[in-house]
Amino acid sequence: MTKRALVLGVAVMMLLSSAGMATAAEKSVGVYVKAISGMKADISQTADKARAALTGAGFTVLASYENGVPEGCKHRAMTVVFTKDDYAAALLKGGPDKGFALPLRLGLYEDEKGLNINIMNPVSIDRTMCPGGSMDPPADKVVKDVMAALKSVGPVAPEQAGQMREKCLITGMGGGEFAEKVEDVATSPKSLDDMAAAIKAGMSNPAGWHTVYTYKPSADVVIIGVTNKKIEGRAFGIAGDKRSNKVNPFPGVDHAAAFPIEVVLHKGKSGKNTAYILTEMWRMKLYFEDAGNWAYMKNMGMPGEIQDDIEKGVKAALK
Repeated sequence: MTKRALVLGVAVMMLLSSAGMATAAEKSVGVYVKAISGMKADISQTADKARAALTGAGFTVLASYENGVPEGCKHRAMTVVFTKDDYAAALLKGGPDKGFALPLRLGLYEDEKGLNINIMNPVSIDRTMCPGGSMDPPADKVVKDVMAALKSVGPVAPEQAGQMREKCLITGMGGGEFAEKVEDVATSPKSLDDMAAAIKAGMSNPAGWHTVYTYKPSADVVIIGVTNKKIEGRAFGIAGDKRSNKVNPFPGVDHAAAFPIEVVLHKGKSGKNTAYILTEMWRMKLYFEDAGNWAYMKNMGMPGEIQDDIEKGVKAALK
């Protein structure tokens, strides 16, 4: 090899290396994507428009509800839960446990500048639950389709938000691989549909834990979204603690799309229909890790309390 060829070869390798580094950097994504910022509009009316826009774009809206907010917070937050059949089918090809990445959630929240809309970023969530980025194309398409739909609601300017992750692994205290964080709560001789109906009836207290939606993406999987307004308000308070200021003391309402919490029903390895949840510390880190380690240290008991409450509610409903 000539000296010139060697130099050219090294230059090409360096160029390819830098291109690869650029590509890796571009793969860093937020847990949320902020679609609309500071719009002067009523949140309830905007939620109606968002539901209509999503429906018109081929999505199915499963539920819409007002979130709990921290005590003393003057701003409102709402969540719209929705899905798309082809996206759900692609995700579930990876196994019924991938139901924890379903459905999709839109968070509307107010701050001192006006009304904002976030989407829970399926690219980030799917990478956490589906190794190798196999869901990147359909998840990215979902984000683009949602952004296109929301153009009829307000001025869309997509911006990555929340914890930024490249490999989307949950690390540190309470972290680990997704597959290790799926917990079985209870088995039942009931059909999946009857289990879902029992949980919906058993967790129906609007002042406490209650069901927001029931979603059956396939014959073998049922997903139930449950929440508690006091828990939501507490979580949003913690999420915004380090960003709090006199102008906006509760910025953590921008995490509205972290709720509801999923209970996934499917036939387990034992062959029996089983209710599953995610280890709550891991799930909290999935959506709220940008709150910082100090926030977790100060609220160490909260994830366990949430998990215990949901487990007790599901077990009682399935007796």
